[in-house]
Amino acid sequence: MRFSSSGRFLYKNSSQVVKDVAKYMNFRAAKGDGLFTGRYSLNDDQVEAAFLYPGLRPTLWKIRLRLRGTQQGANNRMDLLSLVTSRVNSEGISGPEEEVLGAVDALEDEITRTSHRRGLAAFVFVPFEEVETCVLNLPVEKMDYYVPG
Repeated sequence: MRFSSSGRFLYKNSSQVVKDVAKYMNFRAAKGDGLFTGRYSLNDDQVEAAFLYPGLRPTLWKIRLRLRGTQQGANNRMDLLSLVTSRVNSEGISGPEEEVLGAVDALEDEITRTSHRRGLAAFVFVPFEEVETCVLNLPVEKMDYYVPG
């Protein structure tokens, strides 16, 4: 995930190492790169974010995170508090992304929600200036485990 100050964020799920994924993490990337864009809000130490997966079965992806740090003032971790996916009937929903997310929120009765509880682990920040040298780029045989803390 990459957050911008405008309230937009990018999301990409990948098995690639951090330095390879970072190449796609910009708002000019092609949709074919598996990169999704959404909206987020920050209130105190809580981040709420959402985006709409397109396709034959559109799915709304909503996440709530808590921002924290491993040392005072760091803010270098995000704890995953909740992850909810919702199948959406997309007929009649089109337009700019923020209008689509608003329209989906208004369709409370037409949405099938699934709350995910397993595998909720902390997210680790990797500053873009450290992408090339991050320990998360090591091959599996050189990194036995990584504890996000």
